[in-house]
Amino acid sequence: MRLGNRPISYADLVIDRFQNWPLTECRVQHPPGRALALHGLQVLHLHRDDLAEVFLTGPVIDRLDTALSASGRVDVFADTGWVQVHLDTEGDLFLLQSLVSLAIQANDPASHPIRPAVTDCPAYVRGPVPAPSWRDRRVRVRRGRANLAV
Repeated sequence: MRLGNRPISYADLVIDRFQNWPLTECRVQHPPGRALALHGLQVLHLHRDDLAEVFLTGPVIDRLDTALSASGRVDVFADTGWVQVHLDTEGDLFLLQSLVSLAIQANDPASHPIRPAVTDCPAYVRGPVPAPSWRDRRVRVRRGRANLAV
């Protein structure tokens, strides 16, 4: 993407887009990259120019999992509370803006205590993180019930 004669990255556009939001720019916890934080909690990571990570929390991801996966622009990491948004178009920036708005609501300390990320963001996690299948979840639930005292 170019602004006049100067190339501009999607990461730069993201930072510009959130200038008037209640977020502060900071260094990402696990370099390289930049981050935006809400009252000290990092809710947006920009490790690369074409990929953004948003800390939505597990409950929000559970509610939106089908829609996020169907978009084809978002990779869901429900176990970590993070999602990755691929940035290639203006529409992706609008999608990211919506998800960051949800992240602010989900992590706002005024309405409830801050929920720190269960694990590090997906870009920092080494190796692929496979999404659990419904069969894996069903087996875990059965095992959990088997251990209940009667």
